[in-house]
Amino acid sequence: MAASYADALLPEVIDGAPVVPWMRAIEADGELVGFVMVALTTDAHPEPYLWRLLIDRMHQRRGIGTATLGLLVEQCRAWGDRALVTSWEPGQGSPEAVYIRFGFVPTGNIVDGEVEGRLTTA
Repeated sequence: MAASYADALLPEVIDGAPVVPWMRAIEADGELVGFVMVALTTDAHPEPYLWRLLIDRMHQRRGIGTATLGLLVEQCRAWGDRALVTSWEPGQGSPEAVYIRFGFVPTGNIVDGEVEGRLTTA
């Protein structure tokens, strides 16, 4: 979590412009169980990027991540975005199956060793 907050406070510059973070806590059954952070659409960044989706290991496999993705897609639509992009590390313990099941499609791009996926939200 500390790294996520540091990334939000000192966002990286991509394609000559800093990313604009949007973050929210995730609550389930009255308890904080996770965190989501998105790099918002800007003139330099035409699609929102799911930067972090963290669910506490004690609360995984309860559908919280999938529900969060659903709410995030609704939010993207409200912002007027037509897609959402993310990336994941391939291999053992990867969230790849969750993203694929949700509808993300690999773009063929590898970003910092991670598979990039895109979801149409419109």
